[in-house]
Amino acid sequence: MQCPRCRTENGEAAIRCSGCGAPIALGDEATGTPVDLSVPLDRRSTIREGATPPWGSLQPVPMDWEMAPPAEAKSGTVRPPPSAAPRPRPRVSAPPAPDFSVEMDVDPVEVHRVRAEAWRRLVAWAVDGALLGAVVAAMLLPVLGPALGPGGSAQVRDVVVPSVLVVALVAFAYQWLGIALTGATPGMLVAGLRVVGSDGRRPSPGRAAARSALGLLSAAALGMGVLQALFARSGRGAHDVGAGTWVVLAGRRGGSP
Repeated sequence: MQCPRCRTENGEAAIRCSGCGAPIALGDEATGTPVDLSVPLDRRSTIREGATPPWGSLQPVPMDWEMAPPAEAKSGTVRPPPSAAPRPRPRVSAPPAPDFSVEMDVDPVEVHRVRAEAWRRLVAWAVDGALLGAVVAAMLLPVLGPALGPGGSAQVRDVVVPSVLVVALVAFAYQWLGIALTGATPGMLVAGLRVVGSDGRRPSPGRAAARSALGLLSAAALGMGVLQALFARSGRGAHDVGAGTWVVLAGRRGGSP
């Protein structure tokens, strides 16, 4: 007998194939019995009733997502829990734009200066001259008093050079300290004036020292460098031009020079 699967020849009494083990002998065919039951033509109600299980047979289904299905539980394999999905990062909204704009001005600042009137300069010079003369006289009278008496001409020649040096030193200190500390000499304060640099502020101690030294030279040149401030359009004397300073009205920045 030939196997219908692998075509292997087997004996007549073989039940299974000796090659593949498939059954090759068939039993007797079953005979059917006649159906004597009546079948209703309308079976929709019966199907609906059979498809709907009774309410008492319903069991709650667990909602645990980690529970494995029954088929996988019987297989003996352990299913690892699924990894949690990464949480989306919160989106940080950009800060609102300000309703104003800030502009940085890096250009040089233009300082407008008001030229001091001539009468104010004269008042300042008169007050400074009176104060400076009083200080110098208090320092030199004890020395020059005996020299000015009878027979003191020789002593005058001996003290004239030191006296000039003392006057120059006192005048320099008077101008320098007043401008470096307050921006004006006492006479300028009385006349409502002040000294400023190119930035419109009080000069530095070095610039104030340069102005005081140049002021002595302007006064030594028969006062021409000092008197230039009365006739110049900018109101600057020779010492102001050399030191890069201006004499302006105190407490005012506006106006044209």
